[in-house]
Amino acid sequence: ALLGTPLVFDGDDRVTGAFASPNCRGEEKVRRLRAAFGADVKLAAAYGDTSGDTEMLAMADEAGFRVFKERS
Repeated sequence: ALLGTPLVFDGDDRVTGAFASPNCRGEEKVRRLRAAFGADVKLAAAYGDTSGDTEMLAMADEAGFRVFKERS
């Protein structure tokens, strides 16, 4: 399964740059996980790389976080 933020398309099937639903980050990410897998969903492991992953990582038995840095 893939959970994410759906995009808005115009009449010519081109991406407009807008989101068709709330951005899938923070509490919205947790809400979507619960909607997809049940209110009592348990995550054995979760990995994130932004502050928008904090709430999801808090649900995981094993949480991994990595900050990606720009290459020079």
